[in-house]
Amino acid sequence: MIRQLLPAVLFVALLNTVHAASPPELMALQQQYEFLVAERVTTPYDMGMEALNAKFLMALTSAGDEAKKAGKLPEALAIEEDKKLISSKQPLPEKDDETTPASLKKLHAVYRLESAKLAQQRTAAHAALLPAYTAKLKELESTLTKGDRLAEAKEVMQYREGQGTAVTPLVVGKEFTNSLGMKFVPVRGTDVLFCIHETRRQDYAKFSNEVPNVKGDWKTQQADGIPVSDKDDHPVVSVGYEDARAFCVWLSRKEGNTYRLPTDKEWSIAAGIESKERWTKDSTPESLNGKLENEFPWGSNFPPKTKDRAGNYADTAWKEKFPKETFVDGYTDGFPTSAPVMSFKPNKHGLYDMGGNVWECVEDWWNAAKIDRAIRGSSWRGRGSRDLQSSNRVLTKPDGRLFDDRGFRVVLEQKAP
Repeated sequence: MIRQLLPAVLFVALLNTVHAASPPELMALQQQYEFLVAERVTTPYDMGMEALNAKFLMALTSAGDEAKKAGKLPEALAIEEDKKLISSKQPLPEKDDETTPASLKKLHAVYRLESAKLAQQRTAAHAALLPAYTAKLKELESTLTKGDRLAEAKEVMQYREGQGTAVTPLVVGKEFTNSLGMKFVPVRGTDVLFCIHETRRQDYAKFSNEVPNVKGDWKTQQADGIPVSDKDDHPVVSVGYEDARAFCVWLSRKEGNTYRLPTDKEWSIAAGIESKERWTKDSTPESLNGKLENEFPWGSNFPPKTKDRAGNYADTAWKEKFPKETFVDGYTDGFPTSAPVMSFKPNKHGLYDMGGNVWECVEDWWNAAKIDRAIRGSSWRGRGSRDLQSSNRVLTKPDGRLFDDRGFRVVLEQKAP
């Protein structure tokens, strides 16, 4: 559920597409459909993955025993890490690299093949349900039109048209890719799935095309004549908290899942610092701001090392384009302004750009005054050690959209299978 009301100005803009009251007949059809999806799609997939994970754990245990007997410590440790991921329902890395032991590469290849087959079966099972469901929606749309319930008929039509890209409802603890191609992964310690990347221009463009009166500031951004976020795979910028919330409402309505901004605490968990912060029931972004020194997305050293590809910050490429500005001395990431999402190494949760590229909106108010919101993660303008700390927060006006280095990341609330 959306936890707070949209501001009045956005309520008016989104009235016909977001906040129209759903007709009871549509809600009944949705409930029937969700039951069928759970029975024929979600549950079989979940059972298949559980069986696959059980087999994979057995194979990992056997391979680990052999590595230990052979005295191969790096291999044994890598296998133990895989076992921890599977046991805690965390995703495996999408790709292997030169450090992955050969024995693990073989096991990974089999696992990825089998999991891909299960995903294909899930997609096919879901697709098999759609024609009958769409037919019932068309029938309801016609019935409502004949009964002069035009606003409700229009909502059914818009909902039906969105079913062409409908996605399988969420399964607790599983990876998920939505109709926009945004990938989400579970983050241990939270009850949500995090999008692995910041919201892209291409994602926001679909929202802007479908919802009336969306401000167009994000479309053309420059910094002293240098393009910022000018390609589809770059994060959308010059959007504020209210714009981000409106995007989440639109996408939730479109897909029947609940999207929102992460809370400040969820963001800290995803960044790997929550256990080190002193959280209380009265904690606010302001009270926790910058309290952890030498805690950066890449480790404890500052500045980051170029070879570590730590993220997109104000580097030597920035200095070439903005010679009057200070920068992270000795660090080069190659991007003077924004970078395509996922250009750098992900963190331990598989999340990209949790430091740098763009500031990310979170759900929380800055403090008890409830005037400003908080943003996290620094940006391509970040340069000082304080700027780049994972615990650093900055306040922003809820309707502010004037900044070319501020965007957002969304999370997805999980549904029980």
